[in-house]
Amino acid sequence: MINEITGWSEMKSLKLSRLLVYLLMVMLILLLFIAYFVAVWYDELSDGTGIIKSSVVVPGTVMIYICDLFGLTAVFYLNRLLANISKDKVFIEQNTKCLRIISWCCVFAGIAMLVFSLWRYYFGICAFFAMFMGLVMRVLKNVFEKAVELKSESDFTI
Repeated sequence: MINEITGWSEMKSLKLSRLLVYLLMVMLILLLFIAYFVAVWYDELSDGTGIIKSSVVVPGTVMIYICDLFGLTAVFYLNRLLANISKDKVFIEQNTKCLRIISWCCVFAGIAMLVFSLWRYYFGICAFFAMFMGLVMRVLKNVFEKAVELKSESDFTI
């Protein structure tokens, strides 16, 4: 009913999601070029609250590159997942694979942030949220995996 009133459709929502994914991909690519400057800015801005009390420019730049690569990988597979959904290929093995890769990207980015929290404790919180997101994606992967299995059984039954 709300869709009829607002004129918002499933296809428009999917197009918006894909547009946002492309925008995020552009931002992540841009971050590859400015990672060092972001790390310098953060080093000047932050206080030295961490076990390691040295400058965070080098470890920060490394952490940004690592997380950026995991982010680009996750966004690539998210785009592939949305492309499959737009073709009405929802419960297929390839989507399960996409969700699995996205979940691992979140977990590994969380691990990178956890290591960086040795320099700045705040990143322990970011690591927690990244790993939590990885767990949520893992649960979604398991649901999709079961749905693919049920769909396969249903296709063979008919």
